[in-house]
Amino acid sequence: MLKDDSFESRRNASLEAKKDLLARFRSAAEDPAAKKRMAERAAVVAAREARERAKEEERRRVMEEKLAEERRIAEIIEAKRRAKEEAAEAARLAEEEKRLAAEAAKKAAEANKKITATTLAARALAADIMRMSGGADSAYPARKARRAG
Repeated sequence: MLKDDSFESRRNASLEAKKDLLARFRSAAEDPAAKKRMAERAAVVAAREARERAKEEERRRVMEEKLAEERRIAEIIEAKRRAKEEAAEAARLAEEEKRLAAEAAKKAAEANKKITATTLAARALAADIMRMSGGADSAYPARKARRAG
């Protein structure tokens, strides 16, 4: 048997080989086992994506909780700072009030000393005048004698 090695025969053989190859791949793609494997892969991919979404959701929830806790701590720290500042301001005002009260008491004491010193000086002056002029003591016996009389 002789082989016909013409261009036409080679071309036809090539086309037949391509058809067989395509048919083999087409049948492999339509194979129930291949479809099952592809479905399993799709299920695995879907499960993986679901796990990743769940992990991301958990990370987001944990981050939100952490931020809420940090905000709460910051509010507590700020409240303590404000309370400390208010206490310091109250102490400063109390100290200032105490200083002003002491200053007022000192001024009142000085004014009282001035009044007392002025009063004593006035009394001493009046007593000196009375002594020099004979004062009320010299007139008293004469009045008493007139009344008795």
